[in-house]
Parts: sequence; structure tokens; C-alpha cells
Amino acid sequence: MRLSEFRGSIIFFFLITIVLLGCVSTKAQAPPNSPVKISPASDKKTPFPVFELPIPQNDEQRNYLGISGSGKFEITQIKSPVIIIEVFSMYCPHCQSDAPLVNQLYLAIQARPDLKEKIKIIGIGITNGTYEVDLFRAKYKVLFPLFPDQDMAISEKLGITATPTFIGVKNNDDGTMEEFYFKSGEFHDVKSFLDEIIKLSKLG
Repeated sequence: MRLSEFRGSIIFFFLITIVLLGCVSTKAQAPPNSPVKISPASDKKTPFPVFELPIPQNDEQRNYLGISGSGKFEITQIKSPVIIIEVFSMYCPHCQSDAPLVNQLYLAIQARPDLKEKIKIIGIGITNGTYEVDLFRAKYKVLFPLFPDQDMAISEKLGITATPTFIGVKNNDDGTMEEFYFKSGEFHDVKSFLDEIIKLSKLG
């Protein structure tokens, strides 16, 4: 084999490897229509692990979450009865293509006076440090707070096996949280997704 052909083969292999690793997953990437994990009845609640996140430096993001100060805060401190969590990766092509729709979801919630204080969205970047999270935010003009999870400590608690994964959580007055929605894969319709969140969380 010629040297030029050998180099070409190496470059091709390298590019394929990057594509395959693009979506963070400990299993196969979940398809868009993978099953939704739902707490089947109100008397059988699915507990949700409490974890800490860094307080955003941006005033607008702190106001959005209803927190103040510096350092870290617990997710239960977010001033909202319902929280939607998107677990993403900057390197995941599905997360990249879904970013505009998630922004539309945020805008749809903010446009409704009956929902804007009741549903908040945050993103958690699995295996992503601050640099990757900031790059994803800037490139895709993400409008809601994003947080790094470089060591996957949070993602492991949440049972994440693929990106993107969307989780719906109820924030109770007693400091506990309940998971009512869990789905891996992209969503394709903002209205349908939001209607499902409202229905399952019993906001509507």
C-alpha cells in the first residue's frame, strides 16, 4: 500500500470513530420513539435523586431559576413545581439537531403566563466540561441554563444511557422530587411534548 493510501485509511478510520462516539451512550443510541418511563399512578411515586449544580454567573439565568448567591445549589431550590431536564452532549449530533426545537419549547413555555413560573428547563452536559457547555450554548443560542457533568456523577445518578434524554420532574414543597417522565431520543413536535408534560405532571 502506498503511503498516501495508508494515510487516507487512517484519516477515514479517525473520522468514523468520531461519528460513532458523537452520542454519549453506554448502550446503543436510543431511537426517537423509545418507550417513555412514567410513574403509572399518583400513589406510586418515582423518587428522584437530589444533586448539586453550580450557580450560574449570569443574572438572567439566576433570576430564571429563582436562586441567588454563588457556589452551588440543590436542584430542589429551583423555584418551579415542574422541571424539564435535557441531558445532552456537545458531541452528540442528535442533540445538535434537536437544539432549535428545545429552544422553541423554552419560548413556548415563556409565552404562556399560566406556565412560565411553573415549568423551568435546564440542560446537563454529560462528559462535557464548562468549555463544551459554553460552546454548545453559544453555537446553538441556547436560551435556558446549561450545566457541565464532566465526570458523569449526575448522569449516573439519573440512569442516563443515551443522549439526548429528557426527564420531567415534580418539585415538591417538602424538598423531595418525583420523576414522571423519562425518554431518550429527540422529540419532533413542541406542542405534543409540552401537552404531555402538562398532562403527566398534572399541571393542566
